[in-house]
This record gives sequence, C-alpha cells and structure tokens, in this order.
Amino acid sequence: MIERGELTPGSKLNEKALCESFAVSRTPMREGIRALAAEGLVVLTPNRGASVAQVSEAQILESFLVIGALEGLAGELAAPRITEAQLEEIRTHHAAMLERRAADDLDGYYLYNRRIHDAIFDIADNALLKDMRRIIFTRIINLRFIARIAQDEWETAISQHEEMLVALANRDGPTLGAILRRHLQSKQLQVAHWLSRQSETEA
Repeated sequence: MIERGELTPGSKLNEKALCESFAVSRTPMREGIRALAAEGLVVLTPNRGASVAQVSEAQILESFLVIGALEGLAGELAAPRITEAQLEEIRTHHAAMLERRAADDLDGYYLYNRRIHDAIFDIADNALLKDMRRIIFTRIINLRFIARIAQDEWETAISQHEEMLVALANRDGPTLGAILRRHLQSKQLQVAHWLSRQSETEA
C-alpha cells in the first residue's frame, strides 16, 4: 500500500483498520509495522503511533544518484557472466513489460520492469551490492506510482531497456553499466520534473 501510494508520506497508520483489512490480529500487524520501520518506510513516534516516512526532495534525488551507481556496477558485473537461459528470461520480462505498457497497465509494467533490474542484480551475484540497493530503493519506491510519466519519458525508458538487451547479448559490461547509469539519470530527471510541478501546484 505504501509502494502504490495508497498510504501517502506522512499519513498515520490506522492499526485497527489495517488489522481488519488484512484479517489479522494486532500482534502480527505490529510486527509488520516494526519491520517496515526497520526498512525505513515507516516512522514510529512515542505516544503517537506509526506513520509513513517522509523523504525530502534532496534525499530523493540523492537516492537516485546512488542507485544509478549501484545499477551501473551491477550491469558491469552481470553482462560478462549472463547465460543464454538468463538472457532469454530477461527478454521474456521485457516483452511482457511492453505488453503491459500497451495495455496501459501501470502495475504490470512496473512488475516486469522490476524483474528485469532484479535479474541483473541476481546475475551480478554480489550480496552487498544487492543489500545496499534494497535499503536505498525502499526510500523512493512509491514515487514510481505517484509521478506521472510523460509520453516522451516512456519512450526513452523503453528505448534504454532495448539497449540493455543488446549490451547483455554482447556480454558488454562497460556498455551495460553506462546504459544503466543513464537510465537512472533519466528517472531522476523525471522525478525532479514531477516534484517541481508539485511545488508549483502547492504554491
């Protein structure tokens, strides 16, 4: 719900309502909320309960910068070692992602998009790299659902994914790393534009 923007940054978590929604008692719900707090998605305040974490514009843009570096390194490690079976799996995810985009299914698009990037990190086979990405990614994951993507930004993202497939097929680590860094820079600009528009609207 946080990832999808259904629970917005700063909003208080209604423990009773959540328990009813998920049909669970308060004990597992509180354990779940504590787990989300450890991930940085939720803030626990004494005598006030839990609320969805807020992240500043500067933190968001800094996070994209770091994730871009991590993605680039993962690409450099993954490309030389990818197998034909792994490459075919990523191609399958890419095709499914395009189908979901054509159907205007944003949830489906991001599901397969995430699987492609996850696969590259899995193939890179570096546990610390994956863990660092996961920690930072939790801070900004819901922005992909909130920010509205313009048509030219969709086209850029898809074109970059197609470039990734070529670099993977060529086992070209430096090229894939550069594409992934550029890909995250594009996302950073997209979110920066959205944040700017939000600020203008609020003003």
